[in-house]
Amino acid sequence: MAFTVTIDQFEGPLDLMLHLIKDNKLDLFDLDMNILTDQYLQYLNAMESLHLEVASEYLSELAGLLEYKSKKLLPREKVVITEEFEEDQRERLVKRLLEYQRFKEISAAFDEAQKKRALCLEKPISEITQAWRQTTIETELKGSPYDLFKAMHKVLRRVALTHPYETKMTVKELSLDERVLQIKQRLNHWVGKMSFVELCDDCIDLHMVIVTFLSLLDLIKHREITYHIDEEEMIWIIKGSEEYA
Repeated sequence: MAFTVTIDQFEGPLDLMLHLIKDNKLDLFDLDMNILTDQYLQYLNAMESLHLEVASEYLSELAGLLEYKSKKLLPREKVVITEEFEEDQRERLVKRLLEYQRFKEISAAFDEAQKKRALCLEKPISEITQAWRQTTIETELKGSPYDLFKAMHKVLRRVALTHPYETKMTVKELSLDERVLQIKQRLNHWVGKMSFVELCDDCIDLHMVIVTFLSLLDLIKHREITYHIDEEEMIWIIKGSEEYA
């Protein structure tokens, strides 16, 4: 199979795998790991032949794929391999791919929302933010909505690529209103700035990370908080008249 190698179009190895799965018409829910491994290896070889630098994250994923394939190819008497190993390896990868696919879909929705979102709605002020919202309302917001979405994309990409959350079904997903209230209560007892990563330290799945970000947008929209994005695209949350330092 011939490749048009343009590695810059991919966010990382999972993005490349999703492309190869789609291009080869593979079933993500019944994934043929041998075909995926072969195609992934061919792509990296094509990159190398064009003297393109292969990032370590691509090679790390390749090592896992090759481990799976090598154990499948070796005679059974020379390697201990069980159906549980095969299923665990494949299921873990499929879980990560599904999470990353969800991230891409959410990112696309964020991009669309960023274009359409109107920051003009108001709602009654809750007592918990009454003490510090008034000084925030007069503070000029620093950083464009685009910068905020860009920073959030980076957070989500890091979550999806390096630390995929468990995707077990929960009894009840957290609503936006519930998360907004939780954040207000937390900020009411917080001194100084808080990073978005710190705000997400209680998140148990990707859905909760997304709801947290949407809650952040809601609080920014109603001028109940301000934010700052540093040179590393880290989102810092600031309440009231407190200054970023």
